[in-house]
Parts: sequence; C-alpha cells; structure tokens
Amino acid sequence: MQKKYILIPLFSLFTLISCPGAGGGGGGAAFALLGLGGGGGDVPAPKLEVLYSGVVRESGATIDIGSEPVNTADGKTGTVTIKNSGTAAITLPGSPNIIEKSGTNASDFTITQPSSSTLAAGTSVTFTITFKPTTIGTKTAILKIQSSDPAVSSFQMNLTGTAEAEAPRLAVSVGATQISANGNYAMGSVEVDSSSSAVIFTVKNTGSLTANLDGPAATSANARFVLNLAGLPTTIAPNASATFTIQFSPTITGSQSSNIAVNYDGSLAFLFTVSGTGTPKPVPTISISHNSSDFTSGGSIPTFGILWPSLTSSAKTVTISNTGTATMTGITITKPSGDTSHFTVSAFSAGSSLVAGASGTFTIQFTPSSAGAKNAVVRIASTNGNNGSASSADLNVSGTGKTGADVQVSWTATNEKAANDTDGGYRVCYSQTSGFTPTHNPPSVICENEANAGGTTPSTRVITVTTFGTWYFKVYSYGKYNTTGGTPSSQVSVTVPST
Repeated sequence: MQKKYILIPLFSLFTLISCPGAGGGGGGAAFALLGLGGGGGDVPAPKLEVLYSGVVRESGATIDIGSEPVNTADGKTGTVTIKNSGTAAITLPGSPNIIEKSGTNASDFTITQPSSSTLAAGTSVTFTITFKPTTIGTKTAILKIQSSDPAVSSFQMNLTGTAEAEAPRLAVSVGATQISANGNYAMGSVEVDSSSSAVIFTVKNTGSLTANLDGPAATSANARFVLNLAGLPTTIAPNASATFTIQFSPTITGSQSSNIAVNYDGSLAFLFTVSGTGTPKPVPTISISHNSSDFTSGGSIPTFGILWPSLTSSAKTVTISNTGTATMTGITITKPSGDTSHFTVSAFSAGSSLVAGASGTFTIQFTPSSAGAKNAVVRIASTNGNNGSASSADLNVSGTGKTGADVQVSWTATNEKAANDTDGGYRVCYSQTSGFTPTHNPPSVICENEANAGGTTPSTRVITVTTFGTWYFKVYSYGKYNTTGGTPSSQVSVTVPST
C-alpha cells in the first residue's frame, strides 16, 4: 500500500505539468515543486583544471618528470598550470602553502608556490616543480591542491622521477632563450652575400660531472652558418658555461637551415638547428632610354640629319633610370671616339648617382663645324649599374654637315656682245651682299660662267651656294671681243633656308 501511495502523487504531479488544461495556477505550483521555474539559468560556479605540458590532468594522475643525474646544480624543471575554467571565482585555500607536498621522496622535489590564491573566471596561474635527486633510483612524491570547486575540493597529483648516476650534460641558450634538444633557433633574414651579426650561444654544463668537449667542440652541417669556437674551452665544469658564435652568410635567397652539434665525452652531443632566410641583395639596375626606346645595352640614336655648319641641332634627350633597389653610383657620360667636336653633351641632371627608383636626363646636340658625314660615340657608364657590377653602354650618334644648296638661275637669252659666238657666254655673279658690283670678285662676290659650247648658249645655270641665308644674283653677257661684258641684269634675291 505504501508503494502505491508514493506513485499516485508523482503521476498526478507529472500529469499537471504535461496537460495544458490543468490551469495556470496548477502549472505554476508544479514547476515550483520541481525547481524548474523562476526564469533563472545555470548558477555561476568555479571549475578547477590542472595542466602539465599543456595537457589537462585528472586528480590522482601521475606525472613523470623524467630522468636527472644526481647532484646537479639546477635539477630538472617542469611547469604546472592551475586554471579556472568556470564562471565564478575560485579560491585555493591551502595553508600555509597553496601546494602541499608529501611522500617518500618529497625532499627531491622543490615546489614554487603560485603567485595568487584567487583566480577569476577564465584566468590561470603557474608553479614549477624542480627534480634534484641526491641518490640514484626512482623517486616519488605527492602534491595536493585545495580549492573552492565543489567537484574537486582536493586535487592530488602524484610525481615520479628517475635519479641517474652523476654525468655531464650540456644545454644551449641564446640570452634568456633556452634552446630545447633538437629544437630550432631562428637567426632571421640576411641579404645575400652579406653576413648577420654574430649570435652568441651559451653552452652550460647542467650535469654533475665535468664535460670534456670533443675536437671540434661544435659542428655545422651547412657552410652558410659559420661557427666561431674561440670561446669554447676543452672542458666545462658542472654549472659552468662557455660561449661560441654563429653567423649566417647566405649566398642564395630563400629559407636555409643547419644542424648544429655540440660534442662532448666522445659520444654525447647536444643537437639543435639554426635557420635563416636569404633575402635579395639590394642592387642598382641601370635603364637607358630615348623617345621611349630602350638603349640600356647601347645602340644608334636616330640621326640628327643634315645641318649647315655653324648651326646647332635641336636636342635629343636621353633618360637614365635606376630601376633597382640600391643607389647607383659613379655615373659618367663621355665621348670616347669619333667626330667628338661636332657633338655636344650636357651634364647629367642627377649628378653622379641615382637613388633607387630615381631618374635623370642629359641632352645630345649636333654642332657641325664643317661639311660632310659626322659620327661619334657617347658612352654612359656607372660603377654598379649592372645589378651591382660596373655598367657601360655606347650610344652611336650621327649627322651630316651640309655642303651647299642648289639655286637654279634663269635669264632671258640675248645676242648682245655675241654671247652665242665662240668664246662668248653669260656670267652669273652672286653674293650675300646686296647691291654688289659683278666686277667685285671673290671672296664677297662669286661668279660662274655659262660659256658658249657651240650653238645657242644656255640661259639657265644651277648655282650651289655654301651657306644659308639671302643670296643676290646678277647676270651679264660677254663675247670674244668684249670679255668684260655688258650691263648686268637687275639684282634678284633668293633666301636659302637653314633647315
């Protein structure tokens, strides 16, 4: 009868909860009885987690701290993290110590106490365990942590370690950075064909016997990582240190590494790697152009054409650019060969150097002082424009000094003074002086004969003048018996262009 009495109220209670028709009041009462009402959520609570080597450890777990020679100065150290992964603050009320140590070999383990006994939600604190045995064998101890976590009010951690016979043992560090066995030390980036600063590596004997360094005491598997062992003695006493250096000197770009071994006692070694990255060496790179055409390797600049002597051509502009990543130096512009006096070269606008990405210009002009074809070489050189090496490019320049201009002179034929007889003809005189008299012969007046060759003497002649400007012409006839000629024609002027 008692079992039935208990079951009936429970069934009735659940019937009230599950049936909508039971009414608001009844439903409310039922929720209150079950503790499901009130609009609340999870109650904030602390949660203790203990981690060793990054792994969460359950209470009662055993942590093996490893092996350690007896009587070492530093011992072997491990770090434990206490974390509050809950939603409320947690307290660690242990007294006088937060971490309590006990067990058979408790004296072989040294504990540093956490820095705080209260942890807010999501925060953590650490402490260290140091194993320093004095006798050979397996050593054990127990650690206990009291906390306000109701699920783990007393957390227990079992420790074990193996004490070995006295032995030398080497460790390597850079400054405060300890390099783990078979670990890596990054030496950063270094330009190709350069060397990094020497990095000092400290070798410490963390064992309990003197370490006898082998010859060589340290080796590198990659010649780009250069060792200087001058600071290493032949022996290192327990707890003593010595140093050596490594420089990274890459000859190619990209990631590189080397295995490093610090060798001692014939068969022992501390092994680690060093790594670095070779980066491109900043170098200048020359680029030469004219009218958007590339002349970096030299070539022939388009000709200046034909120009009257004493005139100067329009300028041809040449651009020198540094498309590299370092300053270009020792820039010179010369005229090493050819008709150099007929060409002028201006100074380079940027001087003798160009920073990376910069450019400058100079001009070339043709200034013939005599007639005929003229050619010369304009040389552009630098001490490092060829990707860090010396560069040189020859620009061939050309032009022609004009020898003259043809002017066709025509006149009306006449028989006066027997121009059409033997020894007769016409005389064409010309000068750059207006109103000249034909009898004024060179240098200011030039005359040329159109002589009778039998038959009718021609009444035209092509005259080649030797320079540009305005020329004046007069013609008169002459005969066998009157060689001084008759009255000259009227003066006619012709302008010869300079281009």
